[in-house]
Amino acid sequence: MNRIFRVSLSIFLCISFCSWAVPGTGVVVGTNKYTAEVAKFALQPVPAPGGVLLVGSSNFRKWTNAVTDLAPLPVTNRAFGGSQTSHQLMFFDQVVPPCRPGLVVWYCGSNDIKGKKDATSILERTEEWISRVKQMDSAAAVLLVSVIRAPQKHRDGQVAVVDAVNRGYEEITRSKGEVFYVDVNPALQSPTGESRAELYISDGLHLNGEGYQQMTTLLKPAIEKHWKK
Repeated sequence: MNRIFRVSLSIFLCISFCSWAVPGTGVVVGTNKYTAEVAKFALQPVPAPGGVLLVGSSNFRKWTNAVTDLAPLPVTNRAFGGSQTSHQLMFFDQVVPPCRPGLVVWYCGSNDIKGKKDATSILERTEEWISRVKQMDSAAAVLLVSVIRAPQKHRDGQVAVVDAVNRGYEEITRSKGEVFYVDVNPALQSPTGESRAELYISDGLHLNGEGYQQMTTLLKPAIEKHWKK
């Protein structure tokens, strides 16, 4: 009886909390904590093709004024949760193709680093995600946004990994057409490289209103440069 109970419990937990993608189909089987959030994207208005799509994790998701801050650029924000690069791959088909973007702006990797993932694996998944974009539409451009050197990264001794990922992002752009990189950190730190704590909320990871304004001073010109009308 105990063995039967244990097996039944394992099956229940897997059905309730696991998810995996069927290779080659883009179909996500099962559920995880992001499934419901991503499903809501299908209920939102479909943007006109060729626009600017923001994807990634919570520093983009919490940017509630992104459309206003980046106006008149045709921006759609499809960032979700505390997602990592693996989640962007898992939900790629639900997030990117329906929006038919001309430029996809990527902010991801911060949560991977917080979860102690190494730079090499983060960059490998990022390149895999870029390949998915190019398979979808070879003319679509990608703008990789630097991982932010937030106070939390300094506090947890993770700045070296942040810098390694950002160097990797910049290196990727040298070998791939229509893939670009922008470093937003100069707007968010002192000339000596220290985080400006006043630009973050209390967790030391997510930007506040002024932080987004500062980031926009570097991000918006980069989007304007690389988005083709």
